Amino acid sequence: MKAKTLQTIFQSKFDLVGIIETKRYLEAAQSMGKNVLNETYPTMVVLGLSYPKRMIKHTETHLVPSFYTFGKDYHLVLKARMESILNELGLDYRLGVDNHNHDERLAATLAGLGFFGKNQLIISPMFGSYFFLGLVFINTPLEHEIVLSVDDDCGSCRKCIDACPTHALSDQGYTMSLCMSHYNQSKRILTDHEMDANYSLFGCDICQLVCPKNINIVKISHPEFELSGKEMVSIVDLFTDSEKTFKAKYHEMPYLWKGKTVLMRNALLILKRLHMKQHIELIETTQEKTTVVWYQDTLNRVLKALKEE
Repeated sequence: MKAKTLQTIFQSKFDLVGIIETKRYLEAAQSMGKNVLNETYPTMVVLGLSYPKRMIKHTETHLVPSFYTFGKDYHLVLKARMESILNELGLDYRLGVDNHNHDERLAATLAGLGFFGKNQLIISPMFGSYFFLGLVFINTPLEHEIVLSVDDDCGSCRKCIDACPTHALSDQGYTMSLCMSHYNQSKRILTDHEMDANYSLFGCDICQLVCPKNINIVKISHPEFELSGKEMVSIVDLFTDSEKTFKAKYHEMPYLWKGKTVLMRNALLILKRLHMKQHIELIETTQEKTTVVWYQDTLNRVLKALKEE
């Protein structure tokens, strides 16, 4: 199969398609000191699927995660689209979305899907940073690569650096441990500063929202990412439903992958931030329902703060 033919087929279901030699990716990763799995399949297809920017605010009854989680879980969406093409073609392949030991952002830059921004995201000339990445390794060598054209960078812009509330971004690069999207998905005791800075039920959108590259971009609607009503999470559901019931109710939402207790912890931080004292009795009911140390720590500190107001 010709590379151009393969690209055309993938373009029927993806917004961005680049095809490179796996060897070139592995050599680039090695030269950068990255710890990636060795891959014997010779061809690497790098795919991008755009998603829309949609802002929803917290209410007195419902809380909202990062808007990249709106719609069906993108891991499921990308994998289903990949598999529908690959199985029809009858190719021997391996694929991955996020949960693998390969550097998707490096692969995306090598394939020309975008450039590596100061906000640590891949920025496309067409879609800004609002797209998901996926990788396919194919056990078929192709006669040439297909690399998209990108002639852009952040230049002297530092809006994401200045806007980052936790200083995870700086002129020197990125400190993952300081990143709100990283620590509000972690299962550990948070510092006072981390608690006070957090504003989201899951993830963070700030470095994307302030990015000028996300203003004049192409907007494509994919049915899987349409709003389902599960983007807003009920406070009552969070603190009263069992894990099983909650997951069934919010089925196929990407914010579920770290479990309900992480969301409960982050909800406490939002309730404190927004001074929602009306939920004190509700959150007190969870004191005896979980023995998770990092959750109990947050609960006690939030209750103390709310009661002292």
